[in-house]
Amino acid sequence: MASASGVIVQSVDRALDILGCFKGQAIELGISEISERMELSKSTVYGLVNTLLTKGYLEQNPQTKRYRLGIKLFELGTLVHNRMDLRNEAKVFCEELGGKYNTTVHLAAHYGHEIVYIDKVDAPDALIVYSQTGKCAPMHCTGVGKAILAFLSDDELKRVFEKGDFKKYTEHTITDPEELHHELRRIHSRGYAVDNEEIETGLRCIAAPIFNYMNQPVAAISVSAPTVRLPLEQIEAIAKDVQYHALQISQRLGYRS
Repeated sequence: MASASGVIVQSVDRALDILGCFKGQAIELGISEISERMELSKSTVYGLVNTLLTKGYLEQNPQTKRYRLGIKLFELGTLVHNRMDLRNEAKVFCEELGGKYNTTVHLAAHYGHEIVYIDKVDAPDALIVYSQTGKCAPMHCTGVGKAILAFLSDDELKRVFEKGDFKKYTEHTITDPEELHHELRRIHSRGYAVDNEEIETGLRCIAAPIFNYMNQPVAAISVSAPTVRLPLEQIEAIAKDVQYHALQISQRLGYRS
C-alpha cells in the first residue's frame, strides 16, 4: 500500500488503528470487540494484539482477559511531553551559557541507546558542524550522552550496553565497556561529563545532566568548542557553571534534590 507521502505497511497501519480503538469509554476491549471495530477476522486481530502485547503497547487484565493500553504508551507520551516542556524551559539558560563563554550550547534528550539534539545555540563564529537539531548521536562518546548514562538506573544502563555499538570515532573514543563503566562512575561522582575529542578531533564538550520531577536523567546540556577555546585547566570552573544551569533547568521541570 502506498500514499502520496510514501509507503504504508499494512500490518503497522492496522496495529496503530487497534490502539486508536481504545478511545472514550473503551478502556478495555476483547478480541471480538476489536475485530468488529476493525472489520477484521479474529485471527488477524489476535496476531496484531499479541504483538502489541509483547511490546508493551497493550496489556491484558488478568481478571477479565480483556485488553487495555499499556505502560509503553505512557512512557513515550511522557518523553514527548518532557521534550516539549524542556526546550521551552531551557532556552534562556542555553542562550545565557552560550553568550557567557562564546561557545556552542547543546540541549539533548535521551532516546533509547542514543541521544537526540533538541536545541542548539551557536556562537557567532561556531565551528561545530556535526550536530544539528533533530539529529541523533551515540551516547558513549558525547558529553551529553555520557552525562545521561552516568545517572541511569542499573537496568537502563544494562539495556544501553546490550544494544549499544561502541563505535570508534577518533583515537580518544572509549570503546571498551569496562573502561566506559569506569568513566561513568567518575562522571557520577563529580556530576559532569567531558567529551575530550571523542566524537570529533579538536572538539571538547563539558556536559551536565538534567533531571525531571521523578529525579530521572532525561536530558543534558553542554558547552562545546574547539579545544583551544576550552583548555583543560578551565574545565572544572566551566563545569560548575554548566552544572548550575542544568540544575536550574531541572528545577523548572519539577526536580528536587
